Amino acid sequence: MERLWLGVKLVLLALVLVLIVQNLNLVEVRLLTWSFTLPLALLIAALYLLGMLSGRSLMGLVRRLRGRRDGR
Repeated sequence: MERLWLGVKLVLLALVLVLIVQNLNLVEVRLLTWSFTLPLALLIAALYLLGMLSGRSLMGLVRRLRGRRDGR
């Protein structure tokens, strides 16, 4: 079973590396008055991390609100 998980992890790592290598072209990102240029792979990684953080925050809020509703 450990070999299966190792194989899955290696395949995922290979896919991430392919994604990075194929998306090194620069893109311009604009946010309100700011504008900056960065590699697309870096933008994807940053958005993924922001999504993880916001999802975790949202789930914490939901748990807190559910706890108050249940009278805890």
